Amino acid sequence: MLKVQDHRIRVAASRREEMQNALLFSALALASDKSIHEIDVEDIINHAEVSRGSFYKYFPSVQAAVLALASQLSDELNTEIEAVTDQIPDTATRLIITAKLTMRLLVKIPLLGNFLIQLPWPSHSPEVNVFKNIGSDVELGIKEGAFTKMPASIGCNLLVGSLIGGVHAMLGKPASAAYENKVLYPVLIGLGLNPNTTDDLLKAQMPALPKLPATGLLGKIATTRS
Repeated sequence: MLKVQDHRIRVAASRREEMQNALLFSALALASDKSIHEIDVEDIINHAEVSRGSFYKYFPSVQAAVLALASQLSDELNTEIEAVTDQIPDTATRLIITAKLTMRLLVKIPLLGNFLIQLPWPSHSPEVNVFKNIGSDVELGIKEGAFTKMPASIGCNLLVGSLIGGVHAMLGKPASAAYENKVLYPVLIGLGLNPNTTDDLLKAQMPALPKLPATGLLGKIATTRS
């Protein structure tokens, strides 16, 4: 009897997660065509093909759904990128590779890019930190003396602001292969690196983009794109 009850609990939890992800994915898809501030409940339930009651069972408002979407995508994206970069010992190199991987993923998957670049930065919510890995490495680089001594928030805002601007431009029209370096070069100079070191860092060999996982919101994106 206990096994049957446990099975039912797990099935119910799986269905709840599936429905919540379906609602979040609908909000994500809608953000490709309109501002996140213009999306309403009707848009989401029509896209997800569910009732209004189903939406309010999971979220009290569209704003709450957008916050949950941003939080979940942040966690999933940071996890996938960190899995690729966590074996890189040099902080500055890891930072640049993380920044480039982030830019490439957001441009390659416009569904992600068009949503994430709309989020306010710096984030007003501790639950949302799309660029957590970047912030951690900026802070570590300052502590190690690799970057000029400054408040870590300033260094992070310098890099993230440029990254968001670069992604926005690349989503608008195709850019040259060297565009990433043009975006990141002045940032590294601003962090206190000399031009020769900066040039060497930007030439670092890039790993392959992480594959989207089979689960979560990224898994739903992968299924949709395949």
